[in-house]
Amino acid sequence: MKKVLILSILFLIASCGVQKKIAKDPYVGSYDFTMFELPSMGDVDAKLFIKKEDGKYISEITPASEDQAPVEFELDSTTFEDGIFTIEGYGGGYEIYFELTIEGDILSGSLMGMFDVSGMRVKD
Repeated sequence: MKKVLILSILFLIASCGVQKKIAKDPYVGSYDFTMFELPSMGDVDAKLFIKKEDGKYISEITPASEDQAPVEFELDSTTFEDGIFTIEGYGGGYEIYFELTIEGDILSGSLMGMFDVSGMRVKD
């Protein structure tokens, strides 16, 4: 009986210590952000979704709410280099690109190198 109890305790300790630690990508997630002072539109709120598939980042941008004037975004590419996300595509009929940095839960950067972008991660 003692041997069974000791083996059970050893097995329990060993199984707890063998758990794999799953590394979470610090950039993957959802972000609420604002593009400031866009011509004829003013400040525009939107949502950014970043995910990772096959080792590559993929992003999607949608309007922040239903009652906001819809701006269609069609994104062609998302690259990450030297801590900067470059997202290219079309928005509102124009060819656009974002240069964004993400530090913790804070998103910042620019749209087309001319308009400031700022936002926060949405907690799941």
